[in-house]
Amino acid sequence: MNQVSSFFSSFNPFKDGMQSKLEEILGRLEVIVSPKDTLKLEGISGAEKEYRRSRATSSLVDESGVYGRNGEKEDIMELLHRQNLSADDKVDVIPIVGMGGLGKTTLARLIYNDQKVAEWFELKAWVCVSEESDPFKVTKAILQELPGGYDDTQSLNQLQLKLSHKLSGKKFLLVLDDVWNLRSADWDELRIPFSFGAQNSKIIVTTRHESVASIMKTVPSYPLQTLSNDDCWQLFAKHAFVGTIPSLHPDLMAISKAIVKRCDGLPLAAKTLGGLLRCNLDAAKWNKILHSNFWDLPNDILPALKLSYYYLPSHLKRCFVYCSIFPKDYEFEKEELIQLWMAEGLLELPNDHGDVEERGDDYFEDIRLRSFFQQSNGKKSSFVMHDLINDLAKSVAGGFFCRLEGNGDSCEIIERTRHLSNVQEFFDVRQKF
Repeated sequence: MNQVSSFFSSFNPFKDGMQSKLEEILGRLEVIVSPKDTLKLEGISGAEKEYRRSRATSSLVDESGVYGRNGEKEDIMELLHRQNLSADDKVDVIPIVGMGGLGKTTLARLIYNDQKVAEWFELKAWVCVSEESDPFKVTKAILQELPGGYDDTQSLNQLQLKLSHKLSGKKFLLVLDDVWNLRSADWDELRIPFSFGAQNSKIIVTTRHESVASIMKTVPSYPLQTLSNDDCWQLFAKHAFVGTIPSLHPDLMAISKAIVKRCDGLPLAAKTLGGLLRCNLDAAKWNKILHSNFWDLPNDILPALKLSYYYLPSHLKRCFVYCSIFPKDYEFEKEELIQLWMAEGLLELPNDHGDVEERGDDYFEDIRLRSFFQQSNGKKSSFVMHDLINDLAKSVAGGFFCRLEGNGDSCEIIERTRHLSNVQEFFDVRQKF
């Protein structure tokens, strides 16, 4: 027994200090993982994954469910019909830019399916780009939309030769929907076959990022605005008052107006919340939705907007989440926010020992170009966040940020709270501890 015991003990990995080595490895892993909570780095939720999988769009549209976009449609149609007199660009690229849920894809669908478009263009194709901005994949998707259909070519060269042949001498309209990431070099590669099309061919691009639009555009970007309250209510009512007439329910009419005001002109919010109340005429349920936080509701708003946050570089994530200290509709100056970022140490020092404020200006522009900040209607130098973008910042911030407000919805200061903003006129902070 002693011999057997001695034999097996010689293979014991813990005899020669393996346990201490494992403890050291676990300690190192803990050091690596611990910043995850501090930086609010989170895995993609099941809802977000599902949203991304189902994000692929088609060109079909139910025009009876679209409100308040006639003016925008006519603006883009005018650009499509305009003759391009430039010798440099045979093809106009028209970007439609705006935050998630604003209706960029819906507007593009309205245009794509207009009868005039069928008369103006010999060929047209609709491609949802999303994250697949690789020239090979996008070129292949465009070919599959054109007459002739499926192509199993495995070479970018062969694909581009076929695409240039199909477009040669023809006036075409191409919609590249939901373009997220596109490098200048990829766009230079992708657009080569388009030059074989006829003069006055057009490409419509929908994107959340002005930086993407700046790479692709040949005409000024078209910034899509939010809906008016009236149009937003029409959209909400279309989905909420199914099988009945709104005027027959005056109590629900009053509540719905308040709900729509919280949507702040975002079509996705109006449509989703209307769908939640579909065929439900219980005023108590409507009031519950009115007074609850949108993020507690089982809907598509959070994944749709949180994708924009997910794609932010880590150094911009910190700066955006810090903006959760601002109350809704708060107008802030760019310089004011940069100074706050500097005071909190959120700006990385430039490698060339350059000006930190210039680095802050770069951060601000990067976030603004991604549609998180909007220019205030009052002053050009002031900016605001859409209410739902503000809610997104607050949601992502969790307990690290606390905003004390006088609306009875103040947050609770907990052990991990690191930032506090007080927007109440009178408040004794000591009462919260």
